Amino acid sequence: MVRSSVAIPKTGKNSFLPSTVRKQVFLPEFTIALVRTPFLSPRYAQFRVPLNFNKLDLRDYLQNVYGVGVVSVRSYIEQQPITRITRDGRNFAAWRRPQSLKRMTVELREPFVWPESPTDLSKWEKDSWDASERFQQEMRKENRQRSHSAEEPDKDLRKAYEEQAKELKEDAQAWRPTWKALGLDFAHKEFARSRGKNPAVPKWMAKP
Repeated sequence: MVRSSVAIPKTGKNSFLPSTVRKQVFLPEFTIALVRTPFLSPRYAQFRVPLNFNKLDLRDYLQNVYGVGVVSVRSYIEQQPITRITRDGRNFAAWRRPQSLKRMTVELREPFVWPESPTDLSKWEKDSWDASERFQQEMRKENRQRSHSAEEPDKDLRKAYEEQAKELKEDAQAWRPTWKALGLDFAHKEFARSRGKNPAVPKWMAKP
């Protein structure tokens, strides 16, 4: 049986060649977000970039990756306010200052117009998202998760202490020491018997 011959691909397109011969593809290790800015003209676009990013990095990134020409770049760092809200936005913790944000506004060689916002959000399950948000808000109200909840006293515990103090003053409930309430009378009697033999036993142990 004669098998059909298989054509050998060229050297540059052979995937079985070692990595040193293949064409290397390097992906970026950072994230750049294009911000929707309807107040800017079509000649300008704003990006949210890492803090260690500079103007030359953004210009080279847009030119080499997307082929977008850049005339000029302006950058500024936005400092975040101090807050007690956690990073997930659902609880409160110690006071902290979140990490600052860096924005860059570039002037484009060719204008760019944002597409219109979609009106039908069913593809992104917006109804279920809103329902879960409403449920979480109701649960927060029930659990009373407020920023000053840890500083407020426990009203139920205070009321219980107050009622117990009134009963003790009115002699409605006889006060007993802890060792009697726990039923440790036998231990005190044993200590009282061995008082003469064991000098380490305190005197108050001999009281009935």
